[in-house]
Amino acid sequence: AGPTSLRRPNQMPPRLTLLRRLSTHGDRNLATLLAVLRSPEASSTPLPRALSRAFPSPSDAFPLHTLPDLLPRLPSPLLSLRFLLWRLPPSPPLPSPHTLSSLAASLPDLPSAVPLLLSSSPHPLPLPHYALLLGISTHAGLFPVSLAVLRHMRSSGLAPDVACFHSALRAARSHCDVSAVLDIMSRSGVNPTVPLIVTAVHRLAYRGDFEGARCLIDKMPEFGCAANLVVYTAMLDGMLAFGHVDAAVGLLEEMEGGRLGAGCVPNVVSYTCLAKCLCRKGRMVEALSVLDRMVARGVMPNRVFVRTLIDGFCAARGAGLISKAYDVVERLVVDGTLSSGQCYNVLLVGLSVAGMTREAEGLAQRMMKAGVQLSPLAGSAMARELCQRKMWLHACCWLRLMDDNGVLCDSDAYAGVLLGLCQEGHVLEASALARKVMDRGIRIDASCADCLVELLKQHGDEELASHVLGLSRSPEVMSL
Repeated sequence: AGPTSLRRPNQMPPRLTLLRRLSTHGDRNLATLLAVLRSPEASSTPLPRALSRAFPSPSDAFPLHTLPDLLPRLPSPLLSLRFLLWRLPPSPPLPSPHTLSSLAASLPDLPSAVPLLLSSSPHPLPLPHYALLLGISTHAGLFPVSLAVLRHMRSSGLAPDVACFHSALRAARSHCDVSAVLDIMSRSGVNPTVPLIVTAVHRLAYRGDFEGARCLIDKMPEFGCAANLVVYTAMLDGMLAFGHVDAAVGLLEEMEGGRLGAGCVPNVVSYTCLAKCLCRKGRMVEALSVLDRMVARGVMPNRVFVRTLIDGFCAARGAGLISKAYDVVERLVVDGTLSSGQCYNVLLVGLSVAGMTREAEGLAQRMMKAGVQLSPLAGSAMARELCQRKMWLHACCWLRLMDDNGVLCDSDAYAGVLLGLCQEGHVLEASALARKVMDRGIRIDASCADCLVELLKQHGDEELASHVLGLSRSPEVMSL
């Protein structure tokens, strides 16, 4: 007996069901696409030619942002992949990392589809298509697929460039994976560059293979390049991401002692990596000691380091720790390392993001009283936190206070407050804020504008509603 079907009686095959549904919804492009993919001519006519005949302008028929929804609905994983290669023409540049990540997540059964595509291709693929497959497999975290692509290029007589190897290394999970890529590089006559080694070292350390990372660094002279601060900082960051603080501190001590070379002494980035890991683990006393450690060696903190430390104290929330955050800020201001505006705005953002709105408001009031200018970033962070807590009237007052002090918050902060006021029916406050938004030329998205228009019309303010509606339909209005 043949295999048992679980399809209900009289149920249409999935592809026909999808075709019927697409036709019903009037999406002719999708219906035509499925017809092409199902056509008996597909076996005799190359698929790219058949698709190009049906869709002379691929980008118009299938905009890039629609592909993640479309790809998993096609008849098979192989056809999804072949369609994607047709849709993205073989010319640089590659899609953005965000797009590649979305495509990788939407393509079905990549571990099987890519090798099947490669084995069924009678001719080598265009080089940009190989680069695309490597980018997608990297974002999917599929190193075996990346390795299969590199090997297919070699067997087809094509020489992968450094960018291809770099992409494959980003998916590496072990020393064996890294060695496999380096072996193909060697047989291709391509020497590893410093950026490529940095990636490999970070991946190895991130996976806990500290010995493999160190061995690769030691081999750098064989590749015609020397180890430098960037390579060791990559190893340090990988160790910390893996969670092995003690090993990272040991490496840092080697760097500080000059045993790794004069050009490998740690800088502010190295110390920031350590402080960030300690903060994430809640080891705040040790994180604070990093500041003393670096200053003692003549390395001055920058805003990124200060924000890392302050955010750690604020996230820990304890009253004593918040006091420590103030101590750090005051120390840096007194030392002249950073300006009072830079330091206190970093603290204000940290307090806001940590949800400590009362403390943040108190700090903001003291800053304004002392003549310390609030930054748009700090003002916007506070507004967003108030919106998160659904304190719409409070957030509205905060925006008014920022406006009175010459601080223009981000457009999304205004949009968030406006949307909340509309949803809660605070018509007077919403109207006043809407007028200010229009007077200042602040752009809001269409959904927020529609909600505001509905509220204004309900309360008889047709003039303001018409003005807002006109702005929302303007092509210059920026979508958030």
